[in-house]
Amino acid sequence: MLRGCRPNTSSRVVVENKPGAGGHIGGEYVARSAPDGYTLLFGLPSVQGSYTIYPKLAYDPSKAFDTLTIIGTCPSVVLVNAELPINSIADLIRYAKANPGKLSFGSAGAGAGTHLAPELFMRETGIKMVHVPYKGSSAAATDLMGGQVQVMFENLPTAMPLTKTGRVRAIAVTSRQRVPAYSNLPTVAEQGLPNYEFTAFYTIAAPVGLPADIAKKLSADIDKIVRSPALATRWSELGITPIGGTSAQANEYVRGQAAKLNKLVKDAGLST
Repeated sequence: MLRGCRPNTSSRVVVENKPGAGGHIGGEYVARSAPDGYTLLFGLPSVQGSYTIYPKLAYDPSKAFDTLTIIGTCPSVVLVNAELPINSIADLIRYAKANPGKLSFGSAGAGAGTHLAPELFMRETGIKMVHVPYKGSSAAATDLMGGQVQVMFENLPTAMPLTKTGRVRAIAVTSRQRVPAYSNLPTVAEQGLPNYEFTAFYTIAAPVGLPADIAKKLSADIDKIVRSPALATRWSELGITPIGGTSAQANEYVRGQAAKLNKLVKDAGLST
């Protein structure tokens, strides 16, 4: 959640973390905030995409937000505990089939990209892994390094530092194309699963009802930041593809992503 300062105060943005329920604690807070442009949501797939995995939400994410812009998209990295004899996607599939019920994957919570990416992978390959949800990626990553869980599909910016510990091995990236900053890491698709692709998205959204002039200005200002040449190198380092765009484009994009992700939730029979 992002909170801006009121007029006549210093110009800054305060980041207020409200974790829990796959991001819906923060999502509901923003949805119930005044639509004045001072309280915004840092949107994630779990909040604006796969929300049907939480059937008892006290608000409707599909109607609660006006998405101002898409910050960008980011693939996941398939990580395995380094003690396992797994160095490729083919190895992972073979190991899972030879050891049914012995592989578990950690996620940042039900409906998060770290949950849905491996769910899609299991549907594509027919393997079974046990889902172990955590309250955040850091806790899941800690257990991955310790071997309490064996697999994780982690967002690229936080995945790559884990490999430097020597306790985690990266075997693939989930985007359609390789990521320039890690060009030696092959995609899942080029390792025998040509139809597999998963990328998370990041948005900035406001409570629905934001006046059109404020929405237009915020969207334009954020778009300039996202597309700023000064950030181009940093986006590349993080493996993020910046998008930007208008509010209309952003809302259309989110609707399309929500339809795709909620179909996966339904087809996989996922629920909390």
